[in-house]
Amino acid sequence: MKGFSTKAIHIGEIHLLDSVTTPIFQTSNFLMSAEKYESNDRNSYIYSRMSNPTVRMLEKKLAALCNGEDGVLLSSGMAAISCSLLSVLSENDKVIFSAELYGGTYAMIREVLSKFCIKCEFTPVDELNHRDFSDAKVVFVESLTNPLLKLADIDSLAKKAHEQGALLYVDNTFMSPYNFRPLKFGADVEIHSLTKYVGGHSDIILGFVTARHQKLIEKIWRQMYTFGANPNPFEAFLTARSVKTLSLRMTQHNKNAEIIVDFLLKHPKIKEVRYPSLQQNIPECYKDCPGFGGVIYIDLETTDNALRFASNLKLFRQATSLAGVESLVTIPCLTSHSALNDEELQKAHISKGGVRLSVGIEDVQDLLEDLSQALNKI
Repeated sequence: MKGFSTKAIHIGEIHLLDSVTTPIFQTSNFLMSAEKYESNDRNSYIYSRMSNPTVRMLEKKLAALCNGEDGVLLSSGMAAISCSLLSVLSENDKVIFSAELYGGTYAMIREVLSKFCIKCEFTPVDELNHRDFSDAKVVFVESLTNPLLKLADIDSLAKKAHEQGALLYVDNTFMSPYNFRPLKFGADVEIHSLTKYVGGHSDIILGFVTARHQKLIEKIWRQMYTFGANPNPFEAFLTARSVKTLSLRMTQHNKNAEIIVDFLLKHPKIKEVRYPSLQQNIPECYKDCPGFGGVIYIDLETTDNALRFASNLKLFRQATSLAGVESLVTIPCLTSHSALNDEELQKAHISKGGVRLSVGIEDVQDLLEDLSQALNKI
């Protein structure tokens, strides 16, 4: 199987009793046998905190879509970030993060990693190629940053990290496996909040990690079940169903976003529009991407303007998440990055008037009319 959609539909499926789709194995534990007492691998099902057939089906499917050796499904995107980092880090290790990060990742760094005496340093994503990685255990970036939508040069960063003995971790949530696959360009670990594009319907919370090397995946898997960050089978089932239409949905997200960006660029009420295709000197590794997803960032200068705009939207509903089939709007300084103080917001270049649009797959003309009427009320 070579095609993305073919893999998404067929890989990993369990046709129990000739079922066309994989059943939900809604059980906490499994019957034991002599072989299982001697085994400690993920395909010998013992206890669902460790492994579950419905979960394994989705792990295999997603790993194939990401070009990974295997994968680990977790209870959330933050569980995926936390467990994948803690599986390789020890006291006094250093992690170099891109300065532009999801607010939840910032909070985890401040409230968790600091307690383990792990050194965390921050460098703007467009300056990372000039940074020395020789004393770092991990370099952590978002392929497409939240919410400012800067592209990280994964190919160059992977080469430099490996030359200097570091691992490259990439949170690829905003791009999705359909638009971009970091492992193909040398990343060691790829992380997703499946709550976003992969789940795509705003009805599950799951995370996923895949990697280029099986030993690293095994470490992350052990960290997951030791911490109790396991997913539940029902959400794995829902996500597997959603994955089968990922390419169709991403195509529409990509198309709608590009049309809306063209509209926003011409509007006099908007100080700035950010979208990856507008970036100068797009890194070579993104040149063949089918698109950049449905997230757009605009600056309306003040929080009052941002609130007035968001409150007057009818189809774009105010919510903190993104990447579902419905269009959403949020104000990052009040939501995703609310844990940051003014100094941290400034360092992250998050404007008080910044607005993040998550463009859904509705008819684009309806979305354009909604944006226009709300902007006119500022």
